[in-house]
Amino acid sequence: MTPDELRSAQKLTMANPERLRLLARVLTHPAGRATAEDLAQYAAADAPRDAVDAPAVADVEQDLDALVAVGLVAVVGPVPSYRVSSRGIARFGAAALAAPRHPGEAALDAHDHEALLDRVVETLTADFAANAGAGTVDRLVRECYSSLSRRIGSSGHLPALAAWLATDRLAAMTEVTHGSPRDVLFVCVHNTGRSQIAAAVTRRLAGDRIRVRTAGTRPVAEPDPMTETVLARRGLDGLIEFPRELTDDIVRASGVIVTMGCGDSCPVYPGRRYLDWPLDDPAGRPIEEVERIVDDITARVRVLLAEIDAADEAGSLDGSPAWIPRGWLPRAARRPWSTVATVLGVKGQRKAR
Repeated sequence: MTPDELRSAQKLTMANPERLRLLARVLTHPAGRATAEDLAQYAAADAPRDAVDAPAVADVEQDLDALVAVGLVAVVGPVPSYRVSSRGIARFGAAALAAPRHPGEAALDAHDHEALLDRVVETLTADFAANAGAGTVDRLVRECYSSLSRRIGSSGHLPALAAWLATDRLAAMTEVTHGSPRDVLFVCVHNTGRSQIAAAVTRRLAGDRIRVRTAGTRPVAEPDPMTETVLARRGLDGLIEFPRELTDDIVRASGVIVTMGCGDSCPVYPGRRYLDWPLDDPAGRPIEEVERIVDDITARVRVLLAEIDAADEAGSLDGSPAWIPRGWLPRAARRPWSTVATVLGVKGQRKAR
């Protein structure tokens, strides 16, 4: 399929309003991915009270398969769950946020960024109501939007990108299992090559067993084209994400932090496992070299996953929670989650160094 044919197929696929709503639900899902069952429950909750039939999981799966076929959504793990691809955010994220979330709600102008951000705040406030108030969510959403606009300039997909980033940062700040070895963070300099490859491979191999995040100490605006090409050959291109800045909140939420050429720039928190993988940067290298780097990272990821599984099994055998590092109980796990507001407050904001 040529690029023009792909774009035409995407437009035809997204002419269905329910698929726009589906894309928006996946984009702002607190877990960063969702199963067909999760999304069917969302649709049922949005359906009119007098609706006779709840949305069938099979219908949702059919729509998801259509989105996967044109590269707007990617399958995560051997047991399928779904996440929005970077292409899906860029091409249809704004339209998805503008679409009515339920029957009777008005559609928004996809070019009205302020209105889209207001809708994102409303959606995320409902999703994170147990842990964060509307003011906290509003500050974070607009902080993400402002930060992204300074880095990548004016773009039609900025509200959708801000929604994706704010959702993940809220999840990082409100997760009770801070420091879990099943929360893995991959960090490199530009967040376009090595960390993206590691994340894509981990998502495919581990599925929902591992929460994966990536970040860069000096992120750029777009993923590396050659990395995308090589990952596409392996069916992994939809599992990478837009480059993002390394922030304290995602480091705190991670139990395993893997650095790749930027170890000194990553904040250090007690109880985490830090690894440094000496890897070549794929940027500017010929495709054969990038293939070799992907093979190297894949082998390292397999070893890491085996170690996490073994440690988890050992923890469950001795009766202690597997995510708690030996001899250390994260203080965050004993605090009320109203502290999220403090983290986001004007005096509490901290930029990653």
